Amino acid sequence: MKVLSFFILFFFSNSFYSQTNNKLKIYTDYSVFYDPSSGEYIELKFQVDANSVVYQKSNLEFLSNISYSIIISQNDSIIINRTYKLKSTIKNENTRSDFFDVKRYSLLPGKYKLSLLFNDDFSTSNPVTSNQNIEILNLHSTLSISDIQICETINKTSEESIISKSGYDLYPRLLNYFPTDCRFFPTYFEIYNPFKDSMDVDIKTTCYSLDNQIVLTDFSKSQKARLGKVNPIINKYDISLLPTGSYKLLVSVHNNSSELCSSSYVFDRSNNLTTSISTENVLLDPNFQNSISDDSLSYFLLSLIPISNESDIPLITKIVSEKNNEKMRKYIQSFWIISTSRLLAYEAWLNYKVQVKLVDKLYATQIFKGFETDRGRVYLKYGCPTAINSRETSPSEYPYEIWQYDKIKQFSNKRFIFYNPDLVNNHYQLLHSDMQGELKNFRWQQIIAKRNSPNQNIDDPNDGNKDHFGGESKDVFKQF
Repeated sequence: MKVLSFFILFFFSNSFYSQTNNKLKIYTDYSVFYDPSSGEYIELKFQVDANSVVYQKSNLEFLSNISYSIIISQNDSIIINRTYKLKSTIKNENTRSDFFDVKRYSLLPGKYKLSLLFNDDFSTSNPVTSNQNIEILNLHSTLSISDIQICETINKTSEESIISKSGYDLYPRLLNYFPTDCRFFPTYFEIYNPFKDSMDVDIKTTCYSLDNQIVLTDFSKSQKARLGKVNPIINKYDISLLPTGSYKLLVSVHNNSSELCSSSYVFDRSNNLTTSISTENVLLDPNFQNSISDDSLSYFLLSLIPISNESDIPLITKIVSEKNNEKMRKYIQSFWIISTSRLLAYEAWLNYKVQVKLVDKLYATQIFKGFETDRGRVYLKYGCPTAINSRETSPSEYPYEIWQYDKIKQFSNKRFIFYNPDLVNNHYQLLHSDMQGELKNFRWQQIIAKRNSPNQNIDDPNDGNKDHFGGESKDVFKQF
């Protein structure tokens, strides 16, 4: 699945709406498949958030009407130019459900520009538009795999519809985020064999943790298959025990231990499970015992909080309060075995221990240990930033630091801004970040400038943020 970039913009900027002033919210993605009779084709899927649509009453029903256009061009030549109407009818405004559409177009392999425009015909809001570069890969000349399509459910087709493919109804899932209540992960993809003879292969599905860079063996599998020309593959994964994190699902085809082709899908998981770390049956490794003195056990156990799941934190603090040295040692050891592997656990712990001591040296204050500060937490969780721009003195702004990361997991160019409102210590607080899951404060410029420019009106985006001598934070933030 290739989630279009403009969807992310909609998801965050249009999160608040009302029936009287709706802002249309659309989820969309595209996948590339192959049909031996017509060649490669793109499959565009659209899902309309029913709560972002204006309905008009007609007789005993409520109607909505979405107009949208699709333009696919290449080198300034328009290849596809289509307009459509997408309608929904409900009996009661309080019983809305999202509605969707699927469009398929044959395209030769190559790079294209996809332009989309959506308009709610019953709303006064501006249309939603997007321009996105796409690529149609060559799937017909070598053994290859289509894009991986994630579904809500997959059922055998009883009557052909827009969601039918290869004898199945594929109800698409257009979000690559899976909360706790999503227990299963149905997938659909196709393998194409252009050769005349059928082929015996192994199809391997591997789940990688992007946070820890390890393979999750419990969520990986292998199956044998005999390939014809077009081979639809359906799998269903139980992710109820998959912990919170970012992951990559990699599907690869192997023959005689050689990888022939692959396809991948990246997703995020949030799972409010109680901690899976148990200390009951742990046999202490002498290396772990010797690496931590008794008087520093609680310190190093608490230092795991920045890289732990939220559900694990209460147990960590509980073990520390019990002051049981053996239990603390067992937890630290278990944490690293689960986070990495039994063979890599000790080395990973030693590397992390060095980083904990480093952030203590750099960011500790008279009150807080290094890992307890915002800068220490961010450093331990995401690693050393690519660049740091520090402003310790300014005529009109509090001291601040802007950290920039070229890459965090699957995200590029993420920034954190810390500031020091106390002026007299080293305690810089996180004020704003564009990293997913971190604090977002879109009035951060006003707060930094509040030292000499008090802001009173929170409804005025420019209040307390007038141009002033020495006010450089906005420009520095944009440099990255």
